[in-house]
Amino acid sequence: MNIFQEVKERVTARQVAERYGLKVRRNGMACCPFHNDKHPSMKIDQNYYCFACGAKGDAVNYVALLFGLSQFEAAKKINEDFSLEIPIGKTEVGRKRKPEVHKKEKVLTKEERIQFLQKKIDGWVKDAANVLLRYLRWMEFWKEFYKPESTEEEWHPLFVEALQNESKISYLVDMLMFGTDEEILAFSGMEGRR
Repeated sequence: MNIFQEVKERVTARQVAERYGLKVRRNGMACCPFHNDKHPSMKIDQNYYCFACGAKGDAVNYVALLFGLSQFEAAKKINEDFSLEIPIGKTEVGRKRKPEVHKKEKVLTKEERIQFLQKKIDGWVKDAANVLLRYLRWMEFWKEFYKPESTEEEWHPLFVEALQNESKISYLVDMLMFGTDEEILAFSGMEGRR
């Protein structure tokens, strides 16, 4: 068993998060530390997942992302901070390598962490805009397909939904595609909770 497996077997993402200052509610929800989260959007227990920014992983991944460390350095940090006393020796593969092949694990700089998070946010924005655009196209179809033939005819629920939501969804698509970073972050933290 390697250090990653041993750490994940002994420590949950929730224990790690709470150790490093995250307040987790009894229901396992917390404000995500990886974006400007005003309302708890991260579910955290054995693993974690943020419904707003898409950050996900286990205890090792959480520490790596939080402190800008490599996975190995994060596992070592958990091992030390939780006094797990997992021996970190050379693996069979490591013993066969020549010493000059070993490279120092890279620690991310603040700028690299910002770039990493920006890529995650950009990916989320692209995915969210695509989902909303597909929904908008469906509403346009429903407006035409389910349009009542006469004023006495009962309106189909999808026709009503299209009438009620089309302008709101159109606004959200515009905001995601052309809004400021602050508007997008506000949207990611609030829209799913209305």
